[in-house]
Amino acid sequence: MIAYNNYDFQKFSEQFSKLNAFNLLKIMIKKIFLKKIVVTSSFGAESIVILHLVSRIDKNIPIIFLNTGKLFPETLEYLNKVKKILNLKNIKVQKPSLKDLRINDPKGLLHKSNPELCCKLRKVVPLEHAIAPYKGWINGRKRFHGLERSNIKKIEKLNSIIKINPLADWNFKKITNYIKKYKLPEHPLVEKGYKSIGCVPCTSKIAEDDSHRSGRWKNLKKNECGIHSYNPSI
Repeated sequence: MIAYNNYDFQKFSEQFSKLNAFNLLKIMIKKIFLKKIVVTSSFGAESIVILHLVSRIDKNIPIIFLNTGKLFPETLEYLNKVKKILNLKNIKVQKPSLKDLRINDPKGLLHKSNPELCCKLRKVVPLEHAIAPYKGWINGRKRFHGLERSNIKKIEKLNSIIKINPLADWNFKKITNYIKKYKLPEHPLVEKGYKSIGCVPCTSKIAEDDSHRSGRWKNLKKNECGIHSYNPSI
């Protein structure tokens, strides 16, 4: 594994950000962060692309899936389908602490009164524990989703972990073309009007011309769950 520090991170980022998605993933998985890199996936509307890319490189790479307990049954079915098709061998299902839920969300309705805390308990804290052993973190965020994602870079640093965003510069057309090229299965809710898929209570259908994440936490002053800006002191 290549060692680096805060001083040379910018140089590191600039050097490897020039690579295309596949080559960036390959060098990060096989050389830079060998055995110390993880993928996070929601198995949502566009997740199949990043999952297919990493499966072409290493089918044993650890993939963290946050099962919040509030997901669509279609998402769980899709996970099993994709796992089989891509022969993914190391999916790690991470769940929220039952103790935390008993204390803070005994009726399962916290999303109505405090969606930020709900996301923290069901996503942010479980993810913090899950990625702690790793040095590199691969995810599928893209700039075309807008809002807080508009300016993401291919390589970022968050606290002590390096985030790899291979699809940062991909647009929707490139995503759909990739799915068609490799004849990959889409999430079953996509054809029903869902462009971004999370937990049932906080995910809505949207119009064809609406932005991709406009159906998440609709009518709330919230557009991210918080896992991409987590604080390890939580």
